[in-house]
Amino acid sequence: MSGVPSGTVTLLFTDVEGSTRLWDAERDAMAIALRRHDEILRGAIEQVGGYVFKTVGDSFCAAFSAARSGLDAALGAQRNLAAQSWPTSRPIVVRMGLHAGVCEERDGDYFGPAVNRAARLLAVASGGEIVVSGVTAELLSDELPEGVGLRELGTRQLKDLSRPERIYQVEAAFLAGRMAVPVAEQPRTLADLEPLLAGLPTAAVAEVPDVARIECGSGTARRDSSWVVPRCLEIDIGSGSVRLDFRQAVIAAPEMRINARIAGGSLKIITRPGIIVDADEVTVSSGSVKVAAPQAGPGPVELRVKVSGRVGSGSLSARPARSTGWWRALWRRVLRRLAGDSQPAQPAAPP
Repeated sequence: MSGVPSGTVTLLFTDVEGSTRLWDAERDAMAIALRRHDEILRGAIEQVGGYVFKTVGDSFCAAFSAARSGLDAALGAQRNLAAQSWPTSRPIVVRMGLHAGVCEERDGDYFGPAVNRAARLLAVASGGEIVVSGVTAELLSDELPEGVGLRELGTRQLKDLSRPERIYQVEAAFLAGRMAVPVAEQPRTLADLEPLLAGLPTAAVAEVPDVARIECGSGTARRDSSWVVPRCLEIDIGSGSVRLDFRQAVIAAPEMRINARIAGGSLKIITRPGIIVDADEVTVSSGSVKVAAPQAGPGPVELRVKVSGRVGSGSLSARPARSTGWWRALWRRVLRRLAGDSQPAQPAAPP
């Protein structure tokens, strides 16, 4: 293209879902797959006159002079990605977000609120999906390609942004789709919603804190039951332990940031289906970081937990809750008996 887009532009942000686990388990295959991924993304963007202004790891940031061009690039890339035979054990799936706004262009890069909103919008998407902001949906309303539609997902409060965003999902035959609720099952009046609202914990209507902090020297700190998940959580652990249990947590924002400093203790994160933990930004000295694969759930990703910070000689772990069935309790009883931890035998009654 002859020049980079300026003024009001449409921004496309992309990111490979689950790349951390694939890099850890299949480094050689992932290197091959990512080279192909980069070719597909760059080719789709440049074919419609887009401009790639930044790449970070497996993420692309591109700008277009028109919303339709940005959508065409995203659709073309997703179509080609879905058609590939990948060398990894599972396909490479990419989430994408489109937002239009006025940007400041300087030295080939873009700055301003529109860039921040595009980055936050990306966190709402799941692998294989394209989501667009309200203003982008308006620009696309009269020029959608044949066979492509927009489905409203509602209004979300994006992290660190004061104004909520109305979000739409791009629908096409080859794109991943979220599980839709049949119309007959959707509540239509406030009275229909009352039975559902009655069962919600009180904390569900509490205000979501922007920042919370946990300091744990040598003791134990826990967050469990119906605790409200903040947008950012600062954790400082000496030689103690902190446990974050998300199984009944109240989640109102799509992303959570954890900044952790673990000297010699431990941070344990218990997840539920729909929650993904990313600890790529954690620096480890002599300790350990273990993130188990998330449980498969029927719906979209509910929360992305991004952990950063430093682990000294301590540990950080994230995993789904373990089953505690009757057989586990029985096995513990057997082990205790084998170790001699049983009641002493009572003397026989005299004849």
